[in-house]
Amino acid sequence: MILYDETDPKSLSKEEIKEIQQFRFRRTIKRVFESSPFYHKVFKERGLTPDDIKTPDDLVKLPFTTKDDLRKYAYPYGGDFLTVPLDQIVGWHMTSGTTGVPTVGAYTSSDIELWANLVARSLRTAGVTRSDIVANVYGYGLFTGGIGLHMGIQKVGAKVIPWSTGRTEALVKTLKEFKVTVITGTPSYELYIAEKIKEAGLDSEKDLSLRLAIPGAEAMTTEMLYRIDKELGLTAHGGSAREIYGLTEAIGPGVAQECPYDEHKKMHIWTDHFYVEIIDPDTGERVGEGEEGELVITHLTREGMPLIRYRTRDITKLEESNDDIPFPTIEIIKGRVDDVIFYKGVKIYPTAINEVLMKYPEVKEYQIVITKEPAKFEILVETDKPSEELRSKLVAEIQAVAFATPVIQFVNGLPRWEGKSKRVVIK
Repeated sequence: MILYDETDPKSLSKEEIKEIQQFRFRRTIKRVFESSPFYHKVFKERGLTPDDIKTPDDLVKLPFTTKDDLRKYAYPYGGDFLTVPLDQIVGWHMTSGTTGVPTVGAYTSSDIELWANLVARSLRTAGVTRSDIVANVYGYGLFTGGIGLHMGIQKVGAKVIPWSTGRTEALVKTLKEFKVTVITGTPSYELYIAEKIKEAGLDSEKDLSLRLAIPGAEAMTTEMLYRIDKELGLTAHGGSAREIYGLTEAIGPGVAQECPYDEHKKMHIWTDHFYVEIIDPDTGERVGEGEEGELVITHLTREGMPLIRYRTRDITKLEESNDDIPFPTIEIIKGRVDDVIFYKGVKIYPTAINEVLMKYPEVKEYQIVITKEPAKFEILVETDKPSEELRSKLVAEIQAVAFATPVIQFVNGLPRWEGKSKRVVIK
């Protein structure tokens, strides 16, 4: 087996990644067959043994794992998905459970070490170094963001301020006085922080030291990332916003990371730890390289609760790397299958609307309101500079990407979010 620095994104060649992937794949298949009650049953129901799943191409013989499976068979401790005795589990993270039973992720001590290494690799890919001071404004607790980034920052050797969310005015003061160079958090919250910096009478470029932002935990667009660059003054200090990707079911943040070369369009995904498939979300069939579809992951190294063919519901595309980081890339997440809005027979992606609105600096915030009866597609836009010219431009550009005509309403005082944004309201 090849030994390498798990935190270094450039420590392997493409050939070595494939060799490691195959070795770990075979080990994982054997592990779930022997130790996971859920997957052992799946294999038996299909008359399969590990010898029938020798390579990742053979995964098509197995069904997908879904969030509903986890809700039914993994709650509360990991349930039938555990491949170790309960006394080897050192803790859990889980989703909020706002739509039903929470999705649980169980961790062994080895899983925690793996997670810290993957986040550290992601941060090093983004450009974080030992010299950085990082304000970590992801929420701590059941949500994986806060603790996951915290461990990774310390693994890199950077200094971490475990701020979490809230007390934003005090955070702005801390950013200035501690000369913070890196900030994490959801993109919506990072833009809210930028507003508070202005309200405090500060200039991000002249008064702060921020050079990197690590946004994640919600769908974002290229234009949104460019806005974070500008509003937080990152480019003035030689950096930019660089998205991190992950999900509770995978392990948390640290599954994929944008690097300085990808221009807010792609992220490297760590295929030595996750086998990746892209499928047509309607048919379940695999699509070709560079074709858009739903991201499906299979764990290769998770010890306590490995998942096989887990449907993330996230829409992206997979391509080979074209820079000096050998890991393949996924496109910045277009959105979730579940987020698509069906309106008068068309599919509307909220991220497509975000891409349009974020291009206009006069747009401070927005909310999409869909009324079913009678059918109405409305976008509330908060701006200090409302005009009929702006309204006409927004209607035309949104109509071009959404294939539906919105009603634009200029308003004041839309909500801001310290965690995941809620910009879509369906009545």
